[in-house]
Amino acid sequence: MGQAKNRGSQAERIAEAQTKLAATRPEKLVCNGCGGDVTTINPVSTRGLRGLEAIWVGQCDCGQTTFAATGEPKAVDAFFFALSENTELTLGSQKAGAASTKVPWPATINAG
Repeated sequence: MGQAKNRGSQAERIAEAQTKLAATRPEKLVCNGCGGDVTTINPVSTRGLRGLEAIWVGQCDCGQTTFAATGEPKAVDAFFFALSENTELTLGSQKAGAASTKVPWPATINAG
């Protein structure tokens, strides 16, 4: 933890991480289904995904889900390859002491 303290307080490190993430946010995504603009875009955690700086996901009004990712080219390629191998993703969330809730989520891919 000594190294973290050298990078500033926890609040400063959080603010720096949020600024860095916001800088990678695309203005819009283009829907793979209808070609429309997807402007409601949310970040996806990249914790544990070595080489990926940011992943963004948006859902178009037509119901299609579109992803964008930034980072090392091999890691980004691996991410989109993994998505292409599954036509249905299973997303999970978990609270301390609770069972995980899994939601199937059809996805289309935008390598933007």
